Amino acid sequence: MPADGLVLLGEQPGSGYRTPPALVRRADGQTVQLTRLLYLVLEAVDGTRGPAEVAEVVSTAYGRRVAADDVRVLIETKLRPLGLIRATDGSDPEVTKPNPLLALRFRWVVSDPAVTRRLTAPFAALFTPLVVAAVLVAFTIISGWVLLTKGLASATHQAFDRPLLLLVVFAITIFSAGFHEFGHASACRYGGVTPGAMGMGLYLVWPAFYTDVSDSYRLGRAGRLRVDLGGLYFNAIVVLAMFGVWACTQWDALLLIIAAQLLQMVRQLAPMVRFDGYHILADLTGVPDLYSRIGPTLRSLLPGHWDDPRARELRPWARAVVTAWVLVIVPLLLVTLLLMVLALPRVLGTAWASLGAQSHALTIDWAGGDVAGVAVRMLALLAVALPVFGSIYILGRLVRRTTTSVWRATRGHPGRRAVAAVLAGTLVAGLAWAWWPDANRYRPVERFEHGTILDVFPASSFGGPGLRDGQIANAPHTVWASTAELPTRAHPQLALVLVPKPGAPSATNGAHPAAAGTTAGQPHVDLPVQPPGSRGSG
Repeated sequence: MPADGLVLLGEQPGSGYRTPPALVRRADGQTVQLTRLLYLVLEAVDGTRGPAEVAEVVSTAYGRRVAADDVRVLIETKLRPLGLIRATDGSDPEVTKPNPLLALRFRWVVSDPAVTRRLTAPFAALFTPLVVAAVLVAFTIISGWVLLTKGLASATHQAFDRPLLLLVVFAITIFSAGFHEFGHASACRYGGVTPGAMGMGLYLVWPAFYTDVSDSYRLGRAGRLRVDLGGLYFNAIVVLAMFGVWACTQWDALLLIIAAQLLQMVRQLAPMVRFDGYHILADLTGVPDLYSRIGPTLRSLLPGHWDDPRARELRPWARAVVTAWVLVIVPLLLVTLLLMVLALPRVLGTAWASLGAQSHALTIDWAGGDVAGVAVRMLALLAVALPVFGSIYILGRLVRRTTTSVWRATRGHPGRRAVAAVLAGTLVAGLAWAWWPDANRYRPVERFEHGTILDVFPASSFGGPGLRDGQIANAPHTVWASTAELPTRAHPQLALVLVPKPGAPSATNGAHPAAAGTTAGQPHVDLPVQPPGSRGSG
């Protein structure tokens, strides 16, 4: 008997595989790819047919003779381990669901499939071509007006001047994130397939909404792309609605919601994680799970491995697109991980300082009975804490998963395990170097810093002479009297930074400080100056 809750989706139209796989969705929501033979066997197993009868049905559909023993082997070695066939005692099989690093967890169903179908039925009409064209034209005009003509300065000032409006902006932005999921489900209804459950969960540590649209695999490529873009389309509808409310109330703070929708749309288009952009690329290529193709694609790029069977599963054009995606996404993920590791001390220092400032403001608002102010400060505390927890959580899970995988892969191979131990020791030493406390490593980010990628690395790594922190001049020079001792890390000295006025003559190198002061503007007091090549500001 097939397992309970099994849905046979069939062969995916527009597949990027040379031999298109058939798709099956388990009761736990996991979609499984099967060969055509396995799919025909699963389709023929209904609990009433024996192996011989199943073999006869499959032979007719497959065009080749399949014996009863073949059916038994396929059921026991392929279908049952995948959780698609009940156990011999009639119980549903226990399967281990994949646990990817970037996955939605702790899901809570808000509406089951039946409720989702009823809720989204009225919205399906919004995908009529004339309505879509009108919405997109209006969205483009309004977005351009807000960003290029009106601006967001007055909206920002009004929102922070009146905390209650800021709370309204936050609440509507959260609502729009849920409305985004209605777009995916409504696109399913318009295409004639059935949307599944809708709910919310945790993406790493951030709350997120989700919709089960796996039934859209029954649609062609155009229908699946419509489902992928349905959420962004509903973000555009929110922009139109908020502009209408602004036109009636003239509350500029509402324009921040339009800006938030635009930012959400840009973020959703990123193909690095499983946002809308990832699914758009997957449906364009007809490859359902792009991440599963990273390993075979990288191996196929090694000398002599271009004809690797796993890599040749894809059609040439789909393989070219997936290869380009892998070559972009893998370095991007590695650079992102490196920057996350190196920037973590500064992030922790900045978060700690910000949490202290917001906590102090929270106590003042609490003492003054400012309910809206208290709510805004609590949201600010949450906004500061979540990214820090997210970074630590990602690094922790990545270390645990990597350690477990390497330990299993090197079991029975002492030489490989020794090499892995050396590499692990090197990584630990690198982390100690990157996270070891010193005078500057955990200091908060200051407003005068540029925040470039190179700023993540210590100054001495790329250092030429001159000031580093709070640097203003492009080519600063430090000048000391010949009779004075140069400052050191242990004995810093307070110094003046002279900022020349535009058009004023420059002091020559090596001039006396008093002479340099005659050609400079008002001196700017900065951090203690240190000799070239030293670290820390003392």
